[in-house]
Amino acid sequence: MSERKFVVSRRSRAIAVTAALAAVFVGGPAPAAFAGASCSIAGCSSQVNDSSLGATALKNWCLGGNSTGDMTTSQPTCSSDGVAQKTYNLSSGGGHTPYSEDWDTLRIDAGYCYKVKFIIDLAPDFTRTYDRRNTSAAWVKSADNADAHVVGQSSSSCP
Repeated sequence: MSERKFVVSRRSRAIAVTAALAAVFVGGPAPAAFAGASCSIAGCSSQVNDSSLGATALKNWCLGGNSTGDMTTSQPTCSSDGVAQKTYNLSSGGGHTPYSEDWDTLRIDAGYCYKVKFIIDLAPDFTRTYDRRNTSAAWVKSADNADAHVVGQSSSSCP
């Protein structure tokens, strides 16, 4: 994706969130956000692979009460809002989940260490390292206002 398209996408989401917050103050509370299969008023979550190896995204998160960056070792297999769980292969060097679709989960492969940067609208960005070397795979959540960027991965050391 071009840098310009990324900036426009984030700016559009930020404008939508600001408008929704303004509506709360003017017209009352908005509907509660949830981790469904479609985009919420806060936007869509997405998975991006900026590393030199492939990565995998999953459509649904399936667990309630978790935040962006939280991890589980149980593979999400549920349907959400009538949308069955599915995977999407992220090519190296910028592979991105489809635009205007909500993709909630990033798989951390067994035997690898991933460094993931979370870019979040209206909140500070942060980076986490998920070390799954010598252990099983794990899955990481991205909320509807977050983009998870795999910035590095390795089977020999943590990036």
